[in-house]
Amino acid sequence: MSGKAFTPKRIRRSVKLDRVHPADFNKYDFTYCCEQCSHFSKKNTQCTLGFPATLHTKDVQLKRYHSLGHMAFCRFLEID
Repeated sequence: MSGKAFTPKRIRRSVKLDRVHPADFNKYDFTYCCEQCSHFSKKNTQCTLGFPATLHTKDVQLKRYHSLGHMAFCRFLEID
């Protein structure tokens, strides 16, 4: 043994970014932003489930995709 005390691994909550191929992005009509979801309140511009909607708006998602090639797809997304 090395004599060091055991420290548990830190688990951080974060949004998983998925890689999207450019051909798929152009070919398919993805539902990828809060404004397209039925859980998004247009009146308050907030997610009714309590998720941070400002991080996944259309402008932010497109900027992230064009710079990194990744998008954050909400696992609770429901199409209207």
